[in-house]
Amino acid sequence: MYKSTTARIVGVSALLAVATISSALAGEAPAVSGFNGNAAIIGTYNDDDRQSSEYGALLLGSATAPLSQEFGFQADAALGTHDGSAVTGIGGHLFWRDPSTGLVGLTTSYLKINNSGPDHNVSRFGGEGEYYAGPFTLALTSGYQNGSNVDNGFYGSATGYWYPDENMRLGIGATNDPEVETAGVLSAEYQPDAMSMPGMSLFADASAGGNHDATSANVGVRFYFNSSGKSLKSRNREDGALGNLPGNSINSALMN
Repeated sequence: MYKSTTARIVGVSALLAVATISSALAGEAPAVSGFNGNAAIIGTYNDDDRQSSEYGALLLGSATAPLSQEFGFQADAALGTHDGSAVTGIGGHLFWRDPSTGLVGLTTSYLKINNSGPDHNVSRFGGEGEYYAGPFTLALTSGYQNGSNVDNGFYGSATGYWYPDENMRLGIGATNDPEVETAGVLSAEYQPDAMSMPGMSLFADASAGGNHDATSANVGVRFYFNSSGKSLKSRNREDGALGNLPGNSINSALMN
């Protein structure tokens, strides 16, 4: 009951954000500045009271394209290993965005882990919203997940981001899904001002809490393409949407 109620609260909050952002007039800047993409190499860690610590490595990629002045599309993909098992995943976003105001979109993702025993897979269908206010961003997600050897039900997240610098983003928030229940999340991403490695950033995130004392962490390096010279803040608001892989869609499958 508690986890279902929490997910519904997050879902209602997301819908309110959608209504607020959609009522704003579209600005002059396009939803997506131009075709762009990024690739990330990530090390993963997962643990809970039902299993010993498990480690993995992932290659994530996203490609984003403008569909019109107001709309954009992004495709996400994941490929890697977890505790010796193959991991594959895909995701998609269809969104409206005004870079001066925020973003509203629909999302979907699918992830599979080929275990030596029963395979795990999880599909998600939902929505996302972002509201921009100076150096702050409020990001919300909500939707429904189902799959094989994972719990089915509603999921949601609410995260606040702060840019103390144009090239640094710090995040704090909470997530909820049927498998992990409610957990706190911290994240950070930094894009060094290095001429020799334009478009490179370093990032890390961690979550803890919820069912079975679940914890997870991701650490990696990301490379942005076709948007040279931009700050991290501009990339996040003018180019791609926040990726939905691995995120909790992968953690839901791993925590089992």
